[in-house]
Amino acid sequence: MTPTRKHRTILSLAASAALVAVLTGVAYAAGTVLARRWTTPSLALRAEPLPEPRPALTEPITPGEAVEGTLSAGAVDEWQFQGRAEEAATVEMWFHPGSGSGVDAELVVRLIAPDGTALQEEQGSVFNPPYLFYPSLPGSGAYRLRVLPLSGSPGRYSIHLTVSEVVAHATPSNTTSRPASQPAEGSQATGGVRFEWPSARRSISGWTFHDPRNPGHIGLDIAAKTWDPIVAAADGQVVFAEWGGGYGNLVILEHDAGWSSYYAHFTEIAVDIGQQVRQGETLGGAGTTGYSTGPHLHFELRYRGRPVDPHIHLP
Repeated sequence: MTPTRKHRTILSLAASAALVAVLTGVAYAAGTVLARRWTTPSLALRAEPLPEPRPALTEPITPGEAVEGTLSAGAVDEWQFQGRAEEAATVEMWFHPGSGSGVDAELVVRLIAPDGTALQEEQGSVFNPPYLFYPSLPGSGAYRLRVLPLSGSPGRYSIHLTVSEVVAHATPSNTTSRPASQPAEGSQATGGVRFEWPSARRSISGWTFHDPRNPGHIGLDIAAKTWDPIVAAADGQVVFAEWGGGYGNLVILEHDAGWSSYYAHFTEIAVDIGQQVRQGETLGGAGTTGYSTGPHLHFELRYRGRPVDPHIHLP
């Protein structure tokens, strides 16, 4: 055998040995995978829904009195109240953009009966918070309101519960159990603050305050064209002037006597945080930023943090 032929034979034998080794390794790996599949349940079979977090503490809530909480991502808050059979329960929630509420957060509030049955739940966001109405409680006892984040960190929130007797088959649009739109003292007085319309247009282009079609809506959708000037409804200080999640470009003013006003969906903001503005001073141009289907102004009035119906306090 010549050296050349010998060299080729050695190479051929080495290649054959390498091929055998590779095939052996593949067969071993395949056998291992099959063995695991036969002896261990698949992830799909073993997967179970993650248990819902339990509230660390259940706090009492007094009907007619607003309470405040802070909800972080993954946490659960729970409130308890005493209800009687056939009473109507209305739960109003609102959040505090610019002071602890994540502007894109979403959550759900759930009404739970004394026996643990979930009676109703409503989903909402910082821009359009949950509004829950249950027309007739099934019995007397300790009811719970459970608040759970769905996404993000809702942060600082307020919740107001009303329970009252109502006629049978009442709905949120015709029952007297709905929260009053007046300030907390039950008076329409504004503590010397006089509000004017924030735009030259006064027609409503969308939802009103607690609109029956969207009870969670806590302002007025005022008709506008893009770049219409939006002005301050009263003298105040700018405490928020930036992107506000569903609000789009948002401006918040603080006024005297515990009042504040919200102006949403600006195309562009013309004021800065900390700036003092006078009634009628331009805050920015109307637009359709955030959760909006067309140019308009979303306008809110709040008294000591609680949304009230702007229609009551505008001329």
